[in-house]
Amino acid sequence: MKIKCILIDDEPFALDILEDDLLGFDNIEVCEKFSSPVGVADYLKNEKVDLIFSDIQMPEMLGTNFIRDLENPPLVIFTTAYHQYAVEGFELNAVDYLLKPIRKERLGAAIDKVVNLIKLKTAEPAPEEEENHIVVTSEYKKVKLLFNEIIYIEGLKDYVKIYLESRVYPLLTRSNLKGMEKKLPESKFVRIHNSFIVNSSKITGVNLSKLTLGAVEIPVGKKYIDSLPDI
Repeated sequence: MKIKCILIDDEPFALDILEDDLLGFDNIEVCEKFSSPVGVADYLKNEKVDLIFSDIQMPEMLGTNFIRDLENPPLVIFTTAYHQYAVEGFELNAVDYLLKPIRKERLGAAIDKVVNLIKLKTAEPAPEEEENHIVVTSEYKKVKLLFNEIIYIEGLKDYVKIYLESRVYPLLTRSNLKGMEKKLPESKFVRIHNSFIVNSSKITGVNLSKLTLGAVEIPVGKKYIDSLPDI
């Protein structure tokens, strides 16, 4: 990973020293050097820059003010001979604040921080956890039902009965079977009849006319035969 950077400092000697030091890092590419912040904003509009090394105390403008005025600044490392700007620098979310003369080890540590930040920004987001429940309304309250608790669901026109491992009697909720089917993941539940949806993991036996869920037998509708899961 090459980190494209620019350097800003009103002292040519300081610019050259910093550039020479950065040439020792294989993952750094110095794209341009500027003796003042003037013109840098226009440069950033046209060029991709990952990192700015900026002096702070410069005649035309303070480096901190320049960074503050940028709309979407790249990562920033401030380089300065003055301690008093440290707090302001970090308030601007600077990656680091290097005091001149800059030691090579200190520069390396700052670059490591940049590498880690760029890796975090470009890393693929972790996959979202798969939903493991639905929420239904029963007896005027919301009830959370874990998928692995549900044995099967029976449709009764405008209501459904949800049979659960944790209850002797089914839970009744106002819905229809089609609506429930949309809420349930196909990977875990299967419609096997006009009136029944079953939890695939609870099936203990199956043939073309019925399937069993432990001691319970559920009829299989002819149009759903092709949907029957293997067990």
